Amino acid sequence: MSSTTHEIQQVIARYGSTLDAHDHDALAGLHRVEAEWTFAIGSQVVIGPLRGRDAIIDFVSRPPDGPPVQQRHVLTNISISGTSNETTRATAYLTLIAAHDAAPVIVATGTATFVLRVTEGMWSIETLLISFDNSPLPH
Repeated sequence: MSSTTHEIQQVIARYGSTLDAHDHDALAGLHRVEAEWTFAIGSQVVIGPLRGRDAIIDFVSRPPDGPPVQQRHVLTNISISGTSNETTRATAYLTLIAAHDAAPVIVATGTATFVLRVTEGMWSIETLLISFDNSPLPH
């Protein structure tokens, strides 16, 4: 595995772990200022695009509907393609797990597609499209 592949995989892993830890400063540091997030169910956009790092952090900072839950964004089967000197595209399977006073429950599955850009030797998220296989269950 090349060092570039490892660095890209680490950005994706840190995306999931910082999101789950509610570490908004670290999550912001993984994104470009002009980053965009979009969420879809199948091919239908349901949220977004959220444009700009500040809008993304505002979105994840909002309290959830209902009681708070611990989420786990499990990203697997990372596939990196189309790498140039400045950008790359990576896809990963997403399993979203939530737990609150009970056994963990899978609330959604899907595919996360990242476009990352390198600046001054650091990879950061430029766009993220999550295409859910199902409407995420309330949690």
